[in-house]
Amino acid sequence: MTPVQLEFREADLRKLWRDRHSDEPVPGEISSGQVKVWECVHTSRTVGHCVGNFSSGEILGISVLADYRGRGIGKKLLSLAVECLRAKGANRIWLAAPADPAHGAYGFYRALGWVSTGERSSDDTEILELRSDR
Repeated sequence: MTPVQLEFREADLRKLWRDRHSDEPVPGEISSGQVKVWECVHTSRTVGHCVGNFSSGEILGISVLADYRGRGIGKKLLSLAVECLRAKGANRIWLAAPADPAHGAYGFYRALGWVSTGERSSDDTEILELRSDR
């Protein structure tokens, strides 16, 4: 069996925005380059992505298609985003995640070293932080 060839790359978020929202102006954080997206592509299809904000140090979102989960794609995308946020000088790297241990993301982030800060967001997700020693 041939291994699946995956490509990890930084995507042009401004172009993605214009492709999907042609009649709307590009938001300031995107047009300024403060928000970046990394994607995983398999045979010209985006199968996962991770979005980070340089100015806040926040991971805004991460997603991997169900058929591609369990292959390390989410871990790699998150690693690329964190590496870039650190390189750009983010003092704190954080994200909002489900607080329910039954949710897959709960264990995913913790296995990668993310820890709860004890803070909650307005939608009752918990704030996790990746300590600088990771």
